[in-house]
Amino acid sequence: MDRQTIRGYTHKVSNFLSLDNNAYKQWVFRYTFLELEKDLSGRGDITTNILFKDFSKVNAKIVAKSDAILAGIAEVKYFLVDSDPAFRPSLKGGFEIDFKFKDGDFVKTGDVIIEIKAYSHDILAVERTILNLLMRMSGVATFTNEIVDKVKNYDVLVCPTRKTLWGLIDKKAVLVGGGGTHRMNLADAVLIKDTHLDIIGRDFDIVFDRLKNANLDSRFIEIEVENKEEALKCAEGFAKFLSDDSLQTIGVIMLDNMKPAEISDTISALKDAGLHENLLFEASGGINEDNIIEYAKTGVDILSMGCLTNGARSADMSLKIG
Repeated sequence: MDRQTIRGYTHKVSNFLSLDNNAYKQWVFRYTFLELEKDLSGRGDITTNILFKDFSKVNAKIVAKSDAILAGIAEVKYFLVDSDPAFRPSLKGGFEIDFKFKDGDFVKTGDVIIEIKAYSHDILAVERTILNLLMRMSGVATFTNEIVDKVKNYDVLVCPTRKTLWGLIDKKAVLVGGGGTHRMNLADAVLIKDTHLDIIGRDFDIVFDRLKNANLDSRFIEIEVENKEEALKCAEGFAKFLSDDSLQTIGVIMLDNMKPAEISDTISALKDAGLHENLLFEASGGINEDNIIEYAKTGVDILSMGCLTNGARSADMSLKIG
C-alpha cells in the first residue's frame, strides 16, 4: 500500500465515528439526551411553562449567522428523529424536520439549515442542546477545513489529539472538515508516550521486548521520540519487530516537540539509513495555524494539533420561530 492509504487506515477511521457504532452513539447520547435532561433539571422549562399553557405546534428554523462548514446534522437527526422517544421523557411529542443541508456542506450567513415543526414546549426545550451541538461541531469542522486548505499542496494528514472535553464528537467534526481521526480511545491502538518511556528509562530495547511478548491486536503501534537519535533507535527497533510477517499492524514514530528543521534533518537521516519506507511519521507539539506549513514541508505523514479542537471557535447560529 502507498503511504496515503496506510495513514488512512491508521489515522482516518470514518466508520468508527458513525451512529452505527455503539461507542460513538454513546457520545452522542451524552451530548444530547443527557444534556437535555440536565438542562431541564427535573423541573422543566419554567419560563415556557409560565407563558404557554397550551401545547400548540409551531414552525421554527435554524439559521446560519456566520459562514461555516456544517457538521452535526447526523447527530441532530438521531437525537430528534431516529432515536427511541423513550429517551426523551420530558418532551411531549415528535419532531417534523426538513434538513436543508448535509454534513460537510458550506453554509453562508443567512442560510436556513433546518426547518422544524413541533410543540412549542419541545422546540424551546431542545433549542440550546441542538444549537450547542451544531455550533460546536461546525466550528471545529470549519477551522479544520481552513487548516487542511493551508497544507493542500503537501502530502500530509491533519489530525486532532485527545485533548478535548467533547471527545469523539470533536473527532467526528474534524473528520467532516477534511482531517483525520488519530487514536479514538486508550484501547484503539498502542501509543507509547514520553510518560511511559520515562518510567522505563527511555529504553527502546525494553519497549520492543515487551511488545514482542504481548498478544497484540492493534491497528497501529506508535512510539513518541524527542530527537533524531531516539528516532533512529526506534526505527531500528521497528525494523526488527515488524519483520515478523504474522504481525498485522503498522509502525508509527511520533516526532514530539521538535522544531521543523530538526524534523527535516531526522527524516533525511532515516531515509539515509534505509529506515523510512516501512514506517509512518508524525509531528506533534506546538503546531498551529501560523507554523503548520513549515511542519508540512518536513516530509512527515501526519500533523497532530490540539488546537484543532481546543482553539476552534463555535460557528454562529440561531433558532427562530415563525
